[in-house]
Amino acid sequence: MLELETILSKLDTNDFSELFIDSNEDFDFNSRNKCYLVKEGEMLAYGEKNFTHKLRIDDPIRIAESIYGKSNILGYRRLSDVSLIAFDAKKMRDEVNSSRAMTKSIIKYSLNRIFNIGSTKVPYYFEDDFLYKFSDKMRSIEIDAGSVLFGHGASATKMYFVEKGLIKLSQESGNEIALIGKTECFGESAVLQSSSRSLTAEVVEDAKLRVIDAELIESELQQETGLVQIAIFGVLRRLEFMNILRNPSKQNT
Repeated sequence: MLELETILSKLDTNDFSELFIDSNEDFDFNSRNKCYLVKEGEMLAYGEKNFTHKLRIDDPIRIAESIYGKSNILGYRRLSDVSLIAFDAKKMRDEVNSSRAMTKSIIKYSLNRIFNIGSTKVPYYFEDDFLYKFSDKMRSIEIDAGSVLFGHGASATKMYFVEKGLIKLSQESGNEIALIGKTECFGESAVLQSSSRSLTAEVVEDAKLRVIDAELIESELQQETGLVQIAIFGVLRRLEFMNILRNPSKQNT
């Protein structure tokens, strides 16, 4: 759904540029004017207690901070020469702020999870301008406590909005990542990235969930600008490796 090469091919040439940085060259990853995706090369991100994560190709640098208007909460270390795709941070932030309810909501609560600030519940406009608007294209399901909604490695064709109950998200190792409660969403990352589930979702308290199918998600996403699609791609990738940085004993770094 979020295919990076497809998105880049639709962007105006003024919306991005490519940079090559020699491993010995000084480079300021804290500049508030730019944000990046890794195109080639090896880099480490390091955070709290200096736990490290090796960045993958297409992983983001400063996209989350740029949208929030924050300084970097991670440090970056180059292990080789690197090539980056650079974007105008202010233009991306402005376009995200003007995006549709579903996309803006996913970005907002994902940023709150990344930075551990604010509420991870959906903003009011998600319910008013998305759930209510498309209620005829969704269905509700009820699931008993103890049930597994999906497991690690399962195909991803739906995201969920919690109307009541509590859902535990955990890594393949069993390490708990989050508890998702009323008026929160989950399951969107794998759908948007066209990947299999990286987490297991277990029902902790009897739950009623609104089911949002991939077709509706894609229909909304395709109406966004290329920079907004880059933003949601980068934010979701960032949330993935923040989970790894915060749980280093359970993951390879």
